[in-house]
Amino acid sequence: MVPALSAPVATALWLLAANIPVAGAHMIMRSPVAYNLNTQPFVQVDPLDGSQYPFPCQNRFGVENRTTVEAGGATLVQFTGGAQHGGGSCQFSISYEDPGTVGWNASAQFKTIYSIIGGCPAVFTDESRNLPATGAPGAQGRANTQFCGNDYDIDCTRQFMIPFPSFLKNGPATLSWTWFNKLGNREMYMTCSPINITGGTEDPKQIDELPDVFVANIAVSQNIPNYTPCTTGDGGTVLNYPNPGKYGRILQPPTDPKVKPSDYCTQIPPASLVPTFTPDNRTIQSGGASSTPVPSANNTPGAPFLNSTGTGFITVTASTTVHLSSTTCQTVETTITYTSTPGAASSAPEATPSVNPEPQASGVGNSVPCDTSGAVVCIQGGLFGLCNWGWAIPQSLAAGTKCVDGKIVGDSPVKKRHLHLRHNYRHGVRQGDHVW
Repeated sequence: MVPALSAPVATALWLLAANIPVAGAHMIMRSPVAYNLNTQPFVQVDPLDGSQYPFPCQNRFGVENRTTVEAGGATLVQFTGGAQHGGGSCQFSISYEDPGTVGWNASAQFKTIYSIIGGCPAVFTDESRNLPATGAPGAQGRANTQFCGNDYDIDCTRQFMIPFPSFLKNGPATLSWTWFNKLGNREMYMTCSPINITGGTEDPKQIDELPDVFVANIAVSQNIPNYTPCTTGDGGTVLNYPNPGKYGRILQPPTDPKVKPSDYCTQIPPASLVPTFTPDNRTIQSGGASSTPVPSANNTPGAPFLNSTGTGFITVTASTTVHLSSTTCQTVETTITYTSTPGAASSAPEATPSVNPEPQASGVGNSVPCDTSGAVVCIQGGLFGLCNWGWAIPQSLAAGTKCVDGKIVGDSPVKKRHLHLRHNYRHGVRQGDHVW
């Protein structure tokens, strides 16, 4: 008797028979809903290669759902895939060109609105292996691993609230996520999503001043604007972006490559020159005006987040004032500095990821404004959320519990739900964070 095939093997054989790439490795952005996420030709988790998966966006621009985002607000970005390659650095950028036009690859200009150095989309305790897959790949040929459901846990795929500058132009646009992996081959990944921007002040000067997205590790230039083919260095490197822009976060210190190839991207700055992300000092508006402040967070330095060699640390100092009424305002004074400290000995606090089902796509429109990071927020309709620097994403309560005055309590004698609050908050400040 022929033994039955396991679910992963059977799925893989079906995908091959259907001429669908079995691409369980690597990552893509799935929320906001990516071009061709669930329609042929599927957006895949493979790196850009100049032919089958060209710049930009793998040449995928089939719209399934155009997500509305608010300029001056923030949108939840989530990923899917089976290999996070030790994390890495990533950028989020905007293009207003119509992807359906001929010669899009030679004309599309992607302007960076946010950069994350290190820790994107994951951080590992054991970087020698990828996270185990959860189940068989889906019909699109993509595997999944455990999701963090937040932007700070380790050994799981993170998600991020990405702010959109208030000065953006309104109308249809493309949001791009580009990723330079830490481990493995020197590659560049790119996934794009159709969005519709509202509420922008449409300042062309500020839009033009945004830096172009960084492009590298594509052997063929394909007439990519302002690109000369180059390589970012050897594996194990956390990329330090040449021009990350004003807005972003440092979740792991950048590192210099041990070996620089002959075609090394010479514009990459040394790891010792870490960018200082300055505040945007803008207002997140939800209508009306208010001058009634609630108490602000203290000026308290965050805990150091060491790199793998223990030779330096990032310190984040944040002073946040939140105004809540008909308008939610956040005025942020944040400095991010890098200090080289040979022989420094410390470690980041242990974090245990929660075992969550795949989180559903959600944007700022589904989130609730809040003012104390890490606090439990009670939300109408029997929901709760954890305040994540100004936003709480609604979640269902465990059976037999309710949310009262910022606490989860039992309706009956049941074990309290573990909220997984063991994350990187020290004295009200989260490590490596920068807030809009």
